[in-house]
Amino acid sequence: MAVYLAENIDINDLQTLLEDNWDIKTGGEIPQPEILVSRGARFDASLTWASTPRPGFVNISLGPITEKQAGYAYDCADQEAIATLDIRVRREGAITGGSGRQYLHDVKQELRRIIYSNKHSLANWQIMEYIDFTEEYERSNDIGGSGKITVKLRNQAIAAGAELVDEDLFNRADAAIGGEWTQDSGTWEVVSNQAALQSATADAIARFTAQTFKANQRVTVDIVTVDSMEAGLIFRFVSAGNYWLIRVIETGGVKFIRLVQVVATVETQIMEMREPGWADDDIIQVEAALQNTGIAIVYNGLCIFMLESTVHQAGLSYGLYSNSDQLTRFDNFGIFESGGDGR
Repeated sequence: MAVYLAENIDINDLQTLLEDNWDIKTGGEIPQPEILVSRGARFDASLTWASTPRPGFVNISLGPITEKQAGYAYDCADQEAIATLDIRVRREGAITGGSGRQYLHDVKQELRRIIYSNKHSLANWQIMEYIDFTEEYERSNDIGGSGKITVKLRNQAIAAGAELVDEDLFNRADAAIGGEWTQDSGTWEVVSNQAALQSATADAIARFTAQTFKANQRVTVDIVTVDSMEAGLIFRFVSAGNYWLIRVIETGGVKFIRLVQVVATVETQIMEMREPGWADDDIIQVEAALQNTGIAIVYNGLCIFMLESTVHQAGLSYGLYSNSDQLTRFDNFGIFESGGDGR
């Protein structure tokens, strides 16, 4: 999909995320607090405490949103906002280690767990980062307390140009890949309306000849995964031994997205991100957005790598890559103009 700057965060999404994922790892041991949303932190007078123990609350408030823009026609943007989670708990009848406990430590740890395990799960923001936690206790035995978690919400994005230059949806009869493709190494085919490497070949490349060649374009492809795979997207291709590669790979039981530079057949890994995991027949999308010396790599709508490089800047071709991987499929290959609406 195209990558656009996110709309302003709706912190009701964060409230829903916390409620839907509460205490799923501890068997109902930690009672869910009342999770609220307001413009600023509030203190509930009803928690000046009744004789019957009751759950506390977590109030979510959102600070100002800041944005940095850069690049041609504001191609790149980095938005940030701080969300504050104010926690107040007290269970006078709770017993240490007993069921139904709701100590500040328990609530804090559960909130942190949800944030860590769902950092890409907000509907309209890309990244959540846990920043800090402060706490105060009313008693030394931790029965009552108040705390504050601060979380940074971030969206790093590329403003997507709307103009399609060329594409291949592979929606044709099974045969050799044909069309606008050059098979630089390996034998490639269209099978079941997707592209794939037909015969096992190390560092196999199928290169696309676009109708319009420009240095500043976006290229994107969907990769239909297998659990163990090594495939990817090539951009700024100069020759079979000189290009850039977004490599999607499982190695040693761990899955990675890697940005690789190939110069005179020598590979140099420039950046790497560990991927939480895919299974057979998942669909992931990779994209290279190019503008002059700027390179941005987008993975499933998330801008994961950004850098400046003049290496292979004159390379105007794009293609598919497979390292003897005949099971991985490719779909929805597209080339777009670079830049946002202001170009």
